[in-house]
Amino acid sequence: MDKAAALSELVAKRRIETGAAYHHLHTFDMGCWDCEYVVPWTKSACNLDAQLMIIGQDWISEDFLMNPRYNTPKRVQDRKRLGQDEYLPTNQRLKSLLFKHFRMKFSETYATDVSVFIKPGDMSGPVPIKDLAYCAEKYTLPQIVIVRPAMALCLGAKTFNSIRRAMNEADLRLSEASIPASHTVYELTEIYGVSHTGGRGYANAGGAENVDRIWAALAARFVELRHRREKRHSVPAVPAC
Repeated sequence: MDKAAALSELVAKRRIETGAAYHHLHTFDMGCWDCEYVVPWTKSACNLDAQLMIIGQDWISEDFLMNPRYNTPKRVQDRKRLGQDEYLPTNQRLKSLLFKHFRMKFSETYATDVSVFIKPGDMSGPVPIKDLAYCAEKYTLPQIVIVRPAMALCLGAKTFNSIRRAMNEADLRLSEASIPASHTVYELTEIYGVSHTGGRGYANAGGAENVDRIWAALAARFVELRHRREKRHSVPAVPAC
């Protein structure tokens, strides 16, 4: 099965989820947020051969989608087209960090969220780690298997540890999760945790200078992993005797 077909199977699985604690993409706003991706965010970063995967915690909240301030006709139109709100500082900082350290555009990556639902409440509202771990096992880990990136960057400690729990591994502190060493590997993909790119995440990480230091170190590790893959694929096959 090719990558697109495998991802389509995950989309079909997501569409028949029955949990009542969250809004489902197809049951909110007359289904306009349902799409042919596991989460809408992937619309802007759907490179199925990407060497770098970006993993967020969740896509959006009920209050955000109902607040007129964030739902002008242009913003709604752009969100439907791009699967994200480009006006949010969180998205802007992420793109800036990607270009500054990885020399990559967001569209060159494969991006997804752990949660496949629209959460109730506001954007800063918590999502229980058990619910994230459920989604990580059913949707995030399979996406890693399908895309096969060299590296996956998780935005926030809960995002990272939900994947660790889906792998039956113990939680790590974010300071450990961002160390560029193979502490978390799934199907040959090295997985790391970095601070969320929102204002609170920057503050918790010790400011922009410290964020840059972490991203620079991970970018150097990414180059190493990519070169290792290229070297492995370029080795000629040994002829049979």
